Amino acid sequence: MARTKSNELTSAEQKIMQLLWQHGELTVRDLTEMLSAEQSVAYTTVQTLCRILHDKGHVACEKHGKAFVYQAITVQQEARSQALSSLLKKFFGGSPALLAQHLIAQDSLSIELANELQAKINSVAKVQAAPSNDSDHTKG
Repeated sequence: MARTKSNELTSAEQKIMQLLWQHGELTVRDLTEMLSAEQSVAYTTVQTLCRILHDKGHVACEKHGKAFVYQAITVQQEARSQALSSLLKKFFGGSPALLAQHLIAQDSLSIELANELQAKINSVAKVQAAPSNDSDHTKG
C-alpha cells in the first residue's frame, strides 16, 4: 500500500529550509557545501531533497545557466505552525492543554520561563476578556 504524501518537513528537508531562510537564494552546490560543514552529504542527495521540497511546494526553483537556484516559499512561522499542529495531533490528541501540561511538567522549565509564559497567558486572557467595541461602529 502506497503511503500518502506528507507536506511535513523531514529532518533533512528542515536543514535545507533553515539554510534557505537564513541565506535566501542558494544553489544545490551552495547547500551541499554548507550542509557538508556539519556532516558529509552528497550533491545528488541535496539535489533530490531540493526537488522533493519543490514538489511539496516549500521552495521555488529557477535555472541559472547550469545551476538550479532554490528559494524558500514557505515562511518559517508557517512551517513551525504545521509541525506543531502535526505534533499536537500525533502525541496530544489535538489538545494544546495537554501539550502545555507536558511542557510545564518537564524539569527543564525555569522559573524565568514559567513567569514569561504566565505573563503571555495573562495578556491573551485580558484581550479575550475585554468587551468588543465592534457593535459601537455599526451605530450611526
